[in-house]
Amino acid sequence: MTITLSIISVYLTWIYVFFKKKNYLHVITFITWGIFFPLALYQLNWSNLIETANNGVFSYLIVTIAIISIVFTFSTLDLRPKKISLNEKIRITRFGKNSFLFLNLLFVSLYLLENYMGSGSLIPGLVGIDIHNKYSAPLISYITNSSFLFVSFDYLCYKATKRKYYLLWMILIISIPVITRSSRMVMVISIVQLLCLYALFEKEKRQMIKKEKKQSRRRNLAIAVVIIATAIFLMAFTNYRMSHYGIYDITYQQITGWSGPSWLTWMAPFYGYFALSFNNLKINIMRRHITHNYLGIYSFASFYFGLLQIDNIFGIPGSGQTKGNYITNGAANVPTGFWDFYYDYGVFFFIPFIIALLILLYFLKRASKNNRLQFKVLYCWYVTYFAFMSFQNTLFMSTSLIGAFLIYFVIKRSFTVIKID
Repeated sequence: MTITLSIISVYLTWIYVFFKKKNYLHVITFITWGIFFPLALYQLNWSNLIETANNGVFSYLIVTIAIISIVFTFSTLDLRPKKISLNEKIRITRFGKNSFLFLNLLFVSLYLLENYMGSGSLIPGLVGIDIHNKYSAPLISYITNSSFLFVSFDYLCYKATKRKYYLLWMILIISIPVITRSSRMVMVISIVQLLCLYALFEKEKRQMIKKEKKQSRRRNLAIAVVIIATAIFLMAFTNYRMSHYGIYDITYQQITGWSGPSWLTWMAPFYGYFALSFNNLKINIMRRHITHNYLGIYSFASFYFGLLQIDNIFGIPGSGQTKGNYITNGAANVPTGFWDFYYDYGVFFFIPFIIALLILLYFLKRASKNNRLQFKVLYCWYVTYFAFMSFQNTLFMSTSLIGAFLIYFVIKRSFTVIKID
C-alpha cells in the first residue's frame, strides 16, 4: 500500500507541474515516467517470476525516493531553462565551424576502432558478436560514451543554419551504436536527450504565427510517428536478438514469464528491462548480505573509476557491486541504479540521489538566468538520466565527469546567442 500511495503521489505532483505550471522539462517528468511508471507496472505482477513477498527496506527505499522527488519539485516549481527569445538567434563561432567535421569523424572513427579492439570486427552487432556493456577501450571510451556531445553539437548547428546536412550527421551518431554494436539503450537515451533539446529550443506556442504553428504541428506529428516506429523496431529487434538473431524459436515474453494481458505482450521487452529491474532490486535487498562502504565507491563511479581510476590503480573491480547479484533471469538482469546507492550506503542510500538533484539544480539555475548554451545543453544531458535510473546508475556513470567537461568546453566555444533586429 505504501508503494502504491508513493506512485500516486508522484503522478499527482507531475500532473500539477506539467499541466498547471506548464514546466514540461522539470525533472519530475523524467522521474515519473522513467522510474515510477516501470515501478507501477512491476506492482501489477505481469510476470510469474516476480518475488511477491513484501520487504520493508524495499518499501522504505521507494517511499524515500518519492518524498525527496516531491520536495525537490515543489522547491523548484518556477525554475526552468530560459528559452531563446524572438529577438535572439544561435550563431556558430569560427571554432564551431572548423570543428564540425573533425568532431563527427572523431566519434565515428573511434567508435568503429573500439568495436574492432573489442571484437575484431568493425560491426560486431551485425555479425552476431555482442560486446555492448562488455568492452570499453581505455581513453577512447571517454569519447565513445559521450554521444550526446555530438548529437547536441549537430542539433545546434542545424538550429543556427537550418541546413539538413547537420541532421544527417546527427542521425548517424544516434544510429551507429545500435547498428554496429546492438546497443539499444544508448540509442534510446540519445533519442530522449534529443527530444529534451528539441523541446527546449522550440519556440513557445504563443510566440508563433499561424503558419509556424501549423508547421510545428506537422513536425511534432512526424516526430511522434518516428518515435513510435523506433519503439516498435527496438521491441522487435530485442526479440530477434533474444533468439540469437533468429537461430532459436524463442521470444522475450517466454523468457520473462509474461503473465499480463495477451494484447500487451509486445511490452515484454520493456517490462523485462525496466519493470523487472525492481524485482532484481528487491531480491538483492532481501537475500544478499552487504557490508556497506559508505564511501560511495559504486554510487559515484564517475569520480572513483572515471577520474581517480581506482580500478586500474588499486585493482578494485568496477562492477564489484553486481558480482554475485541475484537476478530474475538472463533477460531481466539489472537491479536499477538504486542498487549501487544501497550497496554503498544502506539505509542512507538517498545521499547520492540528493547530490544528483543538487548537481541538476546547479545546471538549472544557470540555464534559467542566461543564454549560455552550455548550461542549457548540460541540463538536457543530465535531467534525462533520471529517467533511466530504473535500469542502471546513469546519474554517475564512470565517464560522466569527463563527458560533462567536454560538453561544457565544446558547446561554449562553438556557439553563442546574438541579438537580431
